[in-house]
Parts: sequence; structure tokens; C-alpha cells
Amino acid sequence: MSPVWHDGPLDTLAWDGRSPIVWGCADPGRGERASLVTMLLRGLSGEDAMLARDGEGKPQVLSPSGWFISLSGRGSLCLIAAARRPVAVDREVIDDAPPLWDMMTAQEVGHVRAAPAADRARQWLRRWTIKEAHAKLIGTPRRIAPEVIETRLIDPVHATAEHDGLSRCWTRDRGEAIETVALWVDAA
Repeated sequence: MSPVWHDGPLDTLAWDGRSPIVWGCADPGRGERASLVTMLLRGLSGEDAMLARDGEGKPQVLSPSGWFISLSGRGSLCLIAAARRPVAVDREVIDDAPPLWDMMTAQEVGHVRAAPAADRARQWLRRWTIKEAHAKLIGTPRRIAPEVIETRLIDPVHATAEHDGLSRCWTRDRGEAIETVALWVDAA
């Protein structure tokens, strides 16, 4: 099931009642993101939301039950994902920094080096957002070396990541940033 990407006010969100939602909105800052999450969950479920953080600092939904969330903020925007199954997002602002070759598998290095020089940083950053989203799905992103997560780009939007399970990923390039959402392949 493909995620629904939504940018802008929540009252314009068109949702089928099942698909994961990825909401791109102005980032109010770390301390204020929880209010956006509760607004989104209230709009999707019709119930008030209560949030907490686990031992790793990952946000969790205490109520309504059966919901999962993920957040990522970079630049002036943040992404908030909400789904009825584990979900994770990452957003990275594009800059002129060269690829960090040691953060990739040997196969990924080969693919990025084969890209035109002008596209290498963008190619690397896409893979980085996929790795970050996948690591968030696993639940301990700070403890996973990025070079052990193998990414496979299928087309400009679809990809997979594998390490301690397989995730299906959707990426969008917004010009100034690359954003990825990941869901477990085996999740119902």
C-alpha cells in the first residue's frame, strides 16, 4: 500500500482511511512538533492522542491504540508519518557536500560513482534518507552502522533497504530536500 504524501493544511487532506500518511508542514521546532502529531492523529482517528517516547527517544502513540508515528525535520519543513503499522521517515536538505563513501556498501559506492558527477551528492543523499528511515524502523538508528544497510533503488520513487528485515521505501525529491518513508515489507 503506497503512502499518501500531503503538503499543506490538514483540512485539505484526502485520505482513503487505510494508507500511511506522510504530512509535510512548516517545522515549528522540536518542542512544538508533538502538537502537530496530535492534530494529525485526531484528524485521522477522530480521537484525542497521547504521545510518549521510548527508551531510545523514539516517539510513540499511547492512544489512540494501533497507531505508529515517525518524525523528521530539516530546514524549514518537517515530515510527520502516521500509519496503522510501523512507519519511519527521513528528510535531508540537499547541499554541495560530497558523498560520504564510508557510509555505503561496496555495491552502493559503485552505483553512486557510476552516476554523473553532478548527480552523485543527490544520489548519495537519497540512499542516506533510505538508510535513516530503515534504521528508524528497526528502532535503534543510533546503534546501526549505515554501511550495513543495503539499499536498492528500483526507480526514481521506489526503493528497498535491508538489514534486520526488509523495508519498502518511497522517496520524493523536492528540489531543496529529499524525503523518504519506509514500511516493513512483511507487515500486514
